[in-house]
Amino acid sequence: MLRMCYQSEVERRRNKYIPDDSTLEKIGKAAKWLCGDYKVGLLLYGSVGSGKTTLAKAICNLIGILYGGSSISSERTEIYRVSALNLAKYVLDDPSYFSRLKNKELLFIDDVGTEPESVKSWGNEFSPVTELIYARYDRQFTIATSNLADEEFGERYGLRIADRMEEMFERLHYKQNSYRR
Repeated sequence: MLRMCYQSEVERRRNKYIPDDSTLEKIGKAAKWLCGDYKVGLLLYGSVGSGKTTLAKAICNLIGILYGGSSISSERTEIYRVSALNLAKYVLDDPSYFSRLKNKELLFIDDVGTEPESVKSWGNEFSPVTELIYARYDRQFTIATSNLADEEFGERYGLRIADRMEEMFERLHYKQNSYRR
């Protein structure tokens, strides 16, 4: 079912779905993560244009299908999707929404590492991704995508957050070339 959701995401963008070995491997690992007793988060990271966001969206769509309705419903199974870049905007423009994101049962954060490292609001400094990781650590279903390499998480967010991410997320590393070319 996850493979069908992935194919649907590819075709929605008017591209032809070509099931190469690398993609099928990632879909299989993500399906095992969904069905198994694994960590509460899934981190899809690596090369640009390799299908990370497509797989994350496919997971969101599958959960929506399995639990009645779309993944955009107001049901308990709703997966909130937010880009890391928009997290910084929410901290400034809608802090109550940002606070609610910390406690959502299901969250998909796209493009971790593209956001400003910190933002200032009324003299207070916030680090949106760091705060979200602290709040969601060890208890809530979180999917994240990033183009950062393993060592860059520690460089960008510090060793404490990188270590928490190691414990919190199952990791799928993408090395293949961009599908956009």
